[in-house]
Amino acid sequence: MTRQAAEGTTAVASPTDGPTDSAEAAVAGRKGSPKPQRSGPGFDVYVSLACTVLMLAITAWYYWQMVAMTDQMQKSSIFASVHTEYASSDILDAIETIEDFVEEHSLDQDPYYVTFLRLKYSHDPRGRQLDHARRKMVSWFMKVRYFYDLRYLPVTDPSYVEKIPGKDRARFLSELVGPLDDAVRLSTGRTPRLVFEFFREMYSVPSENAVSHLTLEDLPPDLRNMSLTAIRQGVASSSSRQQRQRTSAPSIQGHSSSPYDEEL
Repeated sequence: MTRQAAEGTTAVASPTDGPTDSAEAAVAGRKGSPKPQRSGPGFDVYVSLACTVLMLAITAWYYWQMVAMTDQMQKSSIFASVHTEYASSDILDAIETIEDFVEEHSLDQDPYYVTFLRLKYSHDPRGRQLDHARRKMVSWFMKVRYFYDLRYLPVTDPSYVEKIPGKDRARFLSELVGPLDDAVRLSTGRTPRLVFEFFREMYSVPSENAVSHLTLEDLPPDLRNMSLTAIRQGVASSSSRQQRQRTSAPSIQGHSSSPYDEEL
């Protein structure tokens, strides 16, 4: 009887102990297990960031290449247009006219630019033809200098400097065209152009034939009188032009104040 009671007690106590042990085991398991740690950026984030940086670098490189290509195309276009103009019949005729005149009067007692001034102010057709040739050549060289000043042509790049205008053309400008133009400006009371000195310095061309240092007193008496008359006419023409501008309606000036727009 006593054994049965004990067995019954054991049988009754056994179901009660089961859930308690399980709960204690679960609590102990939770205490013993490591706490989950917060992970940093994953591998995908680094890959995405690297791809973004690479795309930015490629875009910047592509943009730089396009800018460089556009700049090169612009310079090539200017290079071609300047060479094409120099090879035109008008420029070639102007060169031939000036060279023939200088050769014809190279042995005269008076310098050839003095003979040119006499022909010009006496309204001789030969003087008018020579004056037009002078204007065309000066205009072409002034345009080339304009491109260099605005950096459309790189003055530091030998591949351009050697060809536009080139040392031979710069020497032609300095030795033949320069004295004609300086004489005209001297006879009308204007200062010499800076374009001649610009190309002389660029190509180290000597200024042996330059007449920019002369004054009206260095001209023959007949030319001096012609020059004074031309100066008076120039002043009167300038005053009349200014008067018309003051009385006329205002207009857009554009680049009229540029030194490259001066009268030839």
